[in-house]
Amino acid sequence: MVASAQFSQLELMQGRVGFIPDGWEFLHLNKAFNIRNNLRLPINEEERSANIGPYPYYGPTKIQGYIANYQQDGDFALIGEDGDHFLKYRTSSMTQLVSGKCTVNNHAHIIEGTKKASRKWFYYYFMHRDIFSFLTRQGAGRYKLNKAALEKLPVLVPPLPEQNKIAQILSTWDKAITTTEQLLVTAKQQKKALMQQLLTGKKRLLVDNGVRFSGEWKEQALEHLYSFKKGKGLSKGSIISTGVNKCILYGELYTKYPEVIRNVYSRTDSNEGLLSLFGDILIPCSTTTNGIDLANATAVNEDGLLLGGDINVLRPKEELDAIFMSHLLTHIKKHEIASRAQGITIIHLYGKDLKAIKVKIPSQLPEQQKISSVLTNADQEIEVLKQKFNYLKQEKKALMQQLLTGKRRVQVGENH
Repeated sequence: MVASAQFSQLELMQGRVGFIPDGWEFLHLNKAFNIRNNLRLPINEEERSANIGPYPYYGPTKIQGYIANYQQDGDFALIGEDGDHFLKYRTSSMTQLVSGKCTVNNHAHIIEGTKKASRKWFYYYFMHRDIFSFLTRQGAGRYKLNKAALEKLPVLVPPLPEQNKIAQILSTWDKAITTTEQLLVTAKQQKKALMQQLLTGKKRLLVDNGVRFSGEWKEQALEHLYSFKKGKGLSKGSIISTGVNKCILYGELYTKYPEVIRNVYSRTDSNEGLLSLFGDILIPCSTTTNGIDLANATAVNEDGLLLGGDINVLRPKEELDAIFMSHLLTHIKKHEIASRAQGITIIHLYGKDLKAIKVKIPSQLPEQQKISSVLTNADQEIEVLKQKFNYLKQEKKALMQQLLTGKRRVQVGENH
């Protein structure tokens, strides 16, 4: 079915709609929903930030605090009116569902459902809409979605029962995503707590015979445990996906790699760079941000990686578990390492700055390895949850694209 003639070709393109599914309507937003804004009474920053009450105070993208009084009470959706978030999101993924007593500030529009359209339909429909072309620019980097423009946004509206069914399906996916995200947060918190216990010797693990490790931990300066080298050569320009050599660039150490390099991201045909040895610890030498970004130690699990310039390479003088050491340096010694970085525009951290740092480690290698194994298992659990979380988000996104355009129809009363 061809879209109604009341809409221009531009509106059809902006709405990403070339046809109307059977039984659906293509309407301006104000024909489907009630829109309200500029309802907020003045509220000072001190009251908002003090969190002095039970009622949420909503901004254009999130809850900004809790206050003692409320000005709205009901079920509705919100969409931001102005702010830098339009540049960040481009779509209206900053839409929010609201229920109950609250206050909405005057940088958000209130969208109320009607007999024709539900607030949940608005919420999901506008999560994947590109509304950037409807915005009015207000100075450098600021955009506004005023009420008049919002009212004229084209929207596809299925019959209300179908809207509710689609919202129910997507809500089920949201619950699965939220549950997985909570599990991921918990797993990360548990690992953090575990590291505080295991990497300081407060908690000792069991030997294979069921008896706890009991050997003393020794304190030594890094210069007695490692020789200090520096990577060389290699630039971003030398990186090609078909390169014959695996390589590490210094910037990847605080943007891509965790405490252990298990999969190498970059390749090059260049032969420059220092060749890694199994057990090396890598710490970046420079950044334009701050010393905390440099305080990341990464263990190398294989020989022969090309290590580029601006990388501190700590090569063990004795047998040490690299995974244990990378976690210890990154988490227990992080602030001490960061404090030794120097510079203003470019922050540098040299090998000579690291040599005097003292670390306390198990004198027995098996205890280091046991701790390493426990932390590796925790990392694997976190990685599984990350993959599941990303999979669910991608699947939901694909499903939304089908359901919210009518390309895939649902039967009202159908169970999912």
